Amino acid sequence: MIRGLLVCLIMGCAAMARAQDCYYYWVHQCIEVVDASQRQLQQYVLISPAVNYLQAEGQQCSDAVTERQQPIAVELLARFNQAASKISACRTPVTELPARVYDKPHQATWHYNRSRKASPQKIVIPLADLPVL
Repeated sequence: MIRGLLVCLIMGCAAMARAQDCYYYWVHQCIEVVDASQRQLQQYVLISPAVNYLQAEGQQCSDAVTERQQPIAVELLARFNQAASKISACRTPVTELPARVYDKPHQATWHYNRSRKASPQKIVIPLADLPVL
């Protein structure tokens, strides 16, 4: 009986100590009104080239990504602003770029693919060589 309780306790502690897998990407969008009377919009989506992986090491995914994004925030914003400056719809500089964070790979992939899906009203611009956390 005691041996069973000890095994359960050890297994529970080991599961809690295991690092959490996190998946993230960055995305920013700009909207241009093509014809307000027809409700025609053109959407421009600036996005990471792929979903990135991060081990949270005992933290919540969102906290870990936010913390590790701080040292690269200036470079990251510069890359997004450089791309946005070439788009007429992106008149306002990007001042904040929170990552889209998920703890399940299938959720991250589904949302990422949805964001990357282009259409006649949506132009997707993947940004290469972004820093990773």
